[in-house]
Amino acid sequence: MARTERPLDPDADPVQAFAADLRSLRERAGRPTYQAMARRAHRSSSSLSEAAGGRKLPTLDTTLAYVRTLGGDETAWARRWHEVAARTPDPAPDDLEPRAAEPLPAGESPPPAVPSPVEPATVGRPAGDAGAATGVRETSPTGQPSGAVRAGRSDRRLLLPAAGAGLLMVLVVGLASIGWRSADRPQDSSAPPAGVATPTPVGSVPAVRVHDGADPKDAGCAADPAVATVDSAAVLIDERVIGLVELRYSPVCGASWPRFMPAPAGTPTVPRPARVVLAVTDGDTPARSHDFTIDYAGISAYGNLLTSTRSCVWAQVLITGAGWSSPPARTGCYRGATQVRPIP
Repeated sequence: MARTERPLDPDADPVQAFAADLRSLRERAGRPTYQAMARRAHRSSSSLSEAAGGRKLPTLDTTLAYVRTLGGDETAWARRWHEVAARTPDPAPDDLEPRAAEPLPAGESPPPAVPSPVEPATVGRPAGDAGAATGVRETSPTGQPSGAVRAGRSDRRLLLPAAGAGLLMVLVVGLASIGWRSADRPQDSSAPPAGVATPTPVGSVPAVRVHDGADPKDAGCAADPAVATVDSAAVLIDERVIGLVELRYSPVCGASWPRFMPAPAGTPTVPRPARVVLAVTDGDTPARSHDFTIDYAGISAYGNLLTSTRSCVWAQVLITGAGWSSPPARTGCYRGATQVRPIP
């Protein structure tokens, strides 16, 4: 049995009024379950449920995903979201791909994407942070500075033996000298330029294990700093370019997925209602394929992923409407970031 949503008071504050209107939109759409909405929106059911919970303003990305699955007017809802955000002390950030990181407690900085060597005593602090010069800032379990904890421990820091302080200084100087020596070394001319995908060795083992058909965002692949578009092709309707199909590749996950990028505003429009069908297929084993369909809304959309380090995969997008369909737009077949062959 589905849980009953908590009561809302639309007159209490703008966030609850916003959530109440989201619930009304869902009611008018026939009250689909959040699980069914999640499958269409590429979001978790809990994030969609929380969007209409009224406790905090959802992100713009989540709001538009919620509205899109119910056939709402995304332009109107985006305008409404910005109006509410302007009246909300701490509105949730927009988390379009790649998804923005959650806010961190004061004095902390985000962890590195991959394990890194031990750094000097100021590790984890942004440049210019006053806390780095005065010592480590203590936080309570909630992540806020704790006066009682800070007062109790600062006395102990003052009792640090001189010998220990000297040893710490030697360590810092030693690490700094290593960095200087590394900077003096000549650059490896064989290293690829930043942002350029490198050829993928056959059978290479990815750092993150994923399964075919997974959501690139949920699997963490879309947030890979090295993610790249390895190929693209035009999507046409009546010989007019209305967008691109892209094959996206994450080296960390060793997986690829399709993405549809609409043409800029002002180009020929797509007759509506219409749907975007995104597919990714194994070039050697066509039965290994995953597709995803979503209503056309004039914004980017992405499909599910397929592992691509052992065989090549290709992406396809087509737009369909009542009695019509665009020709399939396909990328080349790539094993990771290495093209194997074109796809006719």
